[in-house]
Amino acid sequence: MEIVNRQAALCLFRRGDEFLISEIVDPVGGAVLHRPPGGGVEDGETPEQAVRREMMEELRIRLTDVQLLGTIDHVWHWKGRELRERAWLFQASAADDPRLDRGETVELLEADGDRFKTVWRGCAAREEDLPPLCPLGLLELLRA
Repeated sequence: MEIVNRQAALCLFRRGDEFLISEIVDPVGGAVLHRPPGGGVEDGETPEQAVRREMMEELRIRLTDVQLLGTIDHVWHWKGRELRERAWLFQASAADDPRLDRGETVELLEADGDRFKTVWRGCAAREEDLPPLCPLGLLELLRA
């Protein structure tokens, strides 16, 4: 199995006790994961620059106020690869987009053409009833 080391910048949009999450399905293994929108940090780019670029590319949202929540180092599997990732987690305002402010969901469009739905997930939701969060430890960071 190929092992990839990377950094990612992910964005959490919050509305009360809920946050927007992408529901992604691994095309190799079929695993369903809930992951905040975002993507890889490119060479010469800061994590904040990356999250702003990714939100514009994937959701067509120009972020105004972005706050770093923290980082999570974790390992996950995607498309037959093991990803060893440092995830930079940022919080942005749902008010940056009227659809999100109204509690709507948006379709996420990846650079490779993959499309994923988004859902609002509650911080108090029963974890056993939902797909796993990626990165692991995300809820603990949100609750801290």
